[in-house]
Amino acid sequence: MCFRIYLAGIIFTCITKCCSIYLQSIGKPIKSMILSLLRDIAIFIPALVILASIYGVVGMLWAALIADIISFVVAAIILMNSNKKDKKIIADEKSISSDINKLPKNLVITIAREYGSGGRYVGKLLAEKLNIKFYDKEIIRLASKESGLNKDYIENNDQIKNSFNMYYNNDDEIFIAEKKVINKIAKEPCVIIGRCADYILKDRNDVYKIFLYSSLDDKIKRCTKYYGLTKKEAIKTINKVDKARSKYYEYYTNQKWKEFSNYDLIINTDKLGILGTVNAIEKAINN
Repeated sequence: MCFRIYLAGIIFTCITKCCSIYLQSIGKPIKSMILSLLRDIAIFIPALVILASIYGVVGMLWAALIADIISFVVAAIILMNSNKKDKKIIADEKSISSDINKLPKNLVITIAREYGSGGRYVGKLLAEKLNIKFYDKEIIRLASKESGLNKDYIENNDQIKNSFNMYYNNDDEIFIAEKKVINKIAKEPCVIIGRCADYILKDRNDVYKIFLYSSLDDKIKRCTKYYGLTKKEAIKTINKVDKARSKYYEYYTNQKWKEFSNYDLIINTDKLGILGTVNAIEKAINN
């Protein structure tokens, strides 16, 4: 009798153990551990006590079989749910891959933005989402290497046109160096922040030119929250930086910085939020 009962449940035991090993091998040790504990402790011991008190030794023999059957059913449910999630992940990956394949072969996105509008963060998230390179401060290092000018000097004078000397000077050398860098990095898919990149690459069909703006109140909120500025400092910095960017852009392009006809897409980040703006840009590019 003992032998027959044991053989009746051996297939359930084997399948349950295989499920436990499988779950562990695919990186789900907690589920594997739960399955093992479920059979040996949560089901077997209570069944052993209850059935032994009712049927004696025979009840003890059947307790193991009952534990094997119940744990087998639970294992089957866990595996089915796991497979559904895995299939969904694979489907999502295929969808992402399909979206990426729809993109132009050499996609370049330039983002001009008002200070405090969240433009840099939008560009970074967008680059991560599209799995392409992101360039902002890295351009300074590359421009330093290109021009021979000190990196700290370029950083302190980046996107600034000094008015005291309108003749050829280091400001122009910085722009020329950054222009060369932008043309080089744009040979591969990337997101480029500021630095007249939209104008420098204006003759290319694979470039999407974006401009991001925001209300003053929203920009102040971002500056106080993320940059640690007071409201008064935020207003002063916003006006100063936007004025410098506008002046720099107009000097080197002979165009208005906020002339929206220069861009392919203009978004108020107040309305969509950062993630909404990222999704809107991606959707516009895919269409």
